[in-house]
Amino acid sequence: MGRMKKKKLNNLFILLIVLASCGKPGNPTPEGGNGTGGGRNGADTTQGNNNKTCAIAAISQVNSRSGAEFSLSAQYNSSYNVTKLVIFDSVNKVKNFEADFNYITKDSIRIDQYQYLILDTSGRVIRFATKSDMSAPQNSDNYLFEYIYNVQGYLVTKNLFINGSTLPNFSTAYSYTNNLLTNCKMTAVSSGNLKVLESDLIYDGTLSIKNWIYTFPDAMEEYRYSTVLNFGNHSANPLKQVTTKIYNPSTGILLDTWTTTYGNYVMDTNGHILSGEANGDLQQGIASFYGKTNFYYSCH
Repeated sequence: MGRMKKKKLNNLFILLIVLASCGKPGNPTPEGGNGTGGGRNGADTTQGNNNKTCAIAAISQVNSRSGAEFSLSAQYNSSYNVTKLVIFDSVNKVKNFEADFNYITKDSIRIDQYQYLILDTSGRVIRFATKSDMSAPQNSDNYLFEYIYNVQGYLVTKNLFINGSTLPNFSTAYSYTNNLLTNCKMTAVSSGNLKVLESDLIYDGTLSIKNWIYTFPDAMEEYRYSTVLNFGNHSANPLKQVTTKIYNPSTGILLDTWTTTYGNYVMDTNGHILSGEANGDLQQGIASFYGKTNFYYSCH
């Protein structure tokens, strides 16, 4: 396995702060959704050889012989809706993330006093309210993410509204080829549609998979939640390479490039990926898959 390189998000975060319009933030309040919904990570409902439905229950990154360096685990209720998500840093022996999912109504999920999600009638996330900095939420900006899906069930647009803006401050367009996400482009809408980020994705067409992680390269806000929640249809093939370019939107100058290759997949007989390797740069929006990574499933 090649040497992994962790690149920081400083450049992108600085751009978001500079371009965002900042007002005095308040606490977000859930708005009405569009009916019933699930909340699970689009769990595979096709019948495999074992006639079971499976969803990701845990992910662990093992980049040394001493054991897992990072682990993500999920708990589900009897309706197979996620109720808890925990991320544990095994190197420092600390829990660095924990979220409880409280189902207020069939189409709304409260995480805490600052964060909530709204689902559509298919159980897909259509809105996510959070803060720009959850380590200091009282002094942070309000972020409202909007997710839009096409008639085939794939995420095609993500908009970010900051502090109640009526125009998206940032928008990402997702492009698909043969139902595979092949390009995503983030622009600063409120600043003249200046490009901030662009990613190109290549897949391994020799492998067919089911119900794996989402591969949105710009999903810095919800890469943890997307392992257990529904953000539309999954890719039917695993990643082979992702290249992400970060731009200074005011000048168009390329600031950084993240290039990652993926492979060495191990699969079960039903098409679930059990492990894989990511070499090169850390793709911030797909941060749950980094280095040698194992995937575990909960089936019923």
